[in-house]
Amino acid sequence: ASANRGAASRMQRSSWVAPATAVGAMAGAAAPRNRRCGISTGATVQEMATEASSSSRSGTTSYSWEKQWYPVMPLSMLQGDGPEPLKLLGRDMVLWRDGSGEWRCNDGICSHRLAPLARGRVNQDGQLMCRYHGWCFNGDGSCAKVPMAEGDKEAEERLLGKPCSKLASYPTKIVKGLLFVWPHADSPDEAEGSEPFMAEELGDSPNWGVFDAPASWRVWMEQSWDPSHAPFLHEFALPNFAPEHAMAMEEFKVGNLGDAGLTAEHGGYMKSNKGMKALRRFGAPCANSTSYVYPDGRTVGFSFYFVPTEPGKVRQITTSYFVPAPAGAEDKNQGGLTGNQLQMSKVVLKGRTLAKVKGPRKGLVTLALDAASKKWPRVGSIRRGLKVLKLLQGRLGDQDNVVLTFQDSVGLPAVQSGSLRKPKPSERYGGPASEYLLETHADAFVSRFDAWIAARGGGPFGPLAEGASTAEGSSSEHRLFDRWTAHTCFSKDAQAALSFLSGTADRLESCAIPSIDR
Repeated sequence: ASANRGAASRMQRSSWVAPATAVGAMAGAAAPRNRRCGISTGATVQEMATEASSSSRSGTTSYSWEKQWYPVMPLSMLQGDGPEPLKLLGRDMVLWRDGSGEWRCNDGICSHRLAPLARGRVNQDGQLMCRYHGWCFNGDGSCAKVPMAEGDKEAEERLLGKPCSKLASYPTKIVKGLLFVWPHADSPDEAEGSEPFMAEELGDSPNWGVFDAPASWRVWMEQSWDPSHAPFLHEFALPNFAPEHAMAMEEFKVGNLGDAGLTAEHGGYMKSNKGMKALRRFGAPCANSTSYVYPDGRTVGFSFYFVPTEPGKVRQITTSYFVPAPAGAEDKNQGGLTGNQLQMSKVVLKGRTLAKVKGPRKGLVTLALDAASKKWPRVGSIRRGLKVLKLLQGRLGDQDNVVLTFQDSVGLPAVQSGSLRKPKPSERYGGPASEYLLETHADAFVSRFDAWIAARGGGPFGPLAEGASTAEGSSSEHRLFDRWTAHTCFSKDAQAALSFLSGTADRLESCAIPSIDR
């Protein structure tokens, strides 16, 4: 709590320009320059448009979407030493831990007969072994063993340690329990010299959540810059989310951090959070760090990563944090932190600071389960998994999925093809031609984000005109509501809870149905 209070005071002292890697450093436009990056934050969308137009005319961009750090999975969700399949920027990769304990990332296709290396295992020598014919690879991707070449000197000389059999090896880095991958095998020095985007307010071991979602990286990122959709799309999903509570947004203050991303400052969008100040930062290539600062100084923060796994799909990796109000602050309205914000922050405030928040009273069952969880870790895993499964029953994600997959696979292509209308620049914000009509204050960050990516080749999968997903079945109900593939398949806690529920159902069924055997 003391560290969090320090983070809050840093945000207040900086008066908008907090550290560039902080969740609360989303606003820089109020100051002439970002002190950490040394980059002007007063750039207009017209200036970004000029940058985008120049890149379009030359047909080139200096920005590399491959030479970036992308989070791929929390360490807590990786199974043993692996191997684990990974899709990133449309490529098949494999994650595994070698004999020295270092997490490795290589191409996921065996150089021999093109088998999936994720189906293999890590052998006793700490090498990745293919399940098909037993070829073994070191962490740097070099081929260390070919069982069918043993005793065949000619074959060994052609295969072992040779470029023809070597797997591409991608740099990895671990930050706050999250494994990052640099998907460019030929630039390890650049990778070593750069750091992944990470919010400073987060503790050393945040509680990361992971969800694989349909729809493209572009529409998910755009949606995260547009809070005004919440009271409409998410009606009744959380308290106070209803159209009658919506409030027209005032002008955004947007700043340009160059290749590092964008910042924004804006006010409330519902009557329940009027007076709130939101600080947002787009941390390139795929992060959204957002903090809501309330009048008495308390802060609710969220850290989102939208990882572009393949066209039409993203991996969402998320966590949140809470900074209490400074001691002595008085605000009868509890800083506007009511309803949905209380629920989303998971903090039920009954005092001015965390020190004054009384913990919930625990009944005998809860106390017994707490004791059992300490003695038997699987009980704790089941309890956490049950909470996750309950969360996945919520409507927030489903509502987003339904709209964004339609937007991605139907709406955007309809404008890009000219069948609905022709793309055109915003009259208010200028910028490159857009499929959207972006003319309100609430549209400011979406417009400037689109100008930013247009100036950098159009995103991780190419120009905007080619970015929408056209995959078959992209909006099918099976894909939209597939909880197993989206989350449970890589969550140990969710799997433990599912196993417990399945076993309990089997036992209840066996007790309820009389045996016919005599």
